[in-house]
Amino acid sequence: MRQRGLLLAGLITLGLGVAGLALLSAGALGPRAALDEPAARGAWIFRTGTRPDGSPLPYSGGMMMRLSCADCHGPDGHGLRTPMFISPDITYRNLTDPAGMLEPDGSRGSTYTDGLIRRAVVQGVDAEGKPLAWPMPRWRLSEAEWRDLLAYLKALP
Repeated sequence: MRQRGLLLAGLITLGLGVAGLALLSAGALGPRAALDEPAARGAWIFRTGTRPDGSPLPYSGGMMMRLSCADCHGPDGHGLRTPMFISPDITYRNLTDPAGMLEPDGSRGSTYTDGLIRRAVVQGVDAEGKPLAWPMPRWRLSEAEWRDLLAYLKALP
């Protein structure tokens, strides 16, 4: 039964990766030449898990296969439900809501600051200092890449 679950997880991950590649080849992510604004570069990072030059962003932990933020949190950042996990809405508005982040189960969590969002992305630690769920990778971002990604999160509706 465990092998069946791992096989299903692998197939889902592969499908998400293929969908991301299809978006890239269809031009849905926009041409790289248009990446002159921080939010546009952040969107590229969010949607592809690569730098604007196409090189992969290093990470540790998380899923076995390379994914992007959008593969788990949706292209709009509002979260996804998969057979393996439910990812939260990571739009800036939700993360920084003074009432607390609205969790997938409808409860309210902690309120994030820019620094706490960064810690979640690069260290895999939530606003209360607890480890995030196992699918969350720990992305190694430069200061500029982090600023670009944050600019994109702030631009999400």
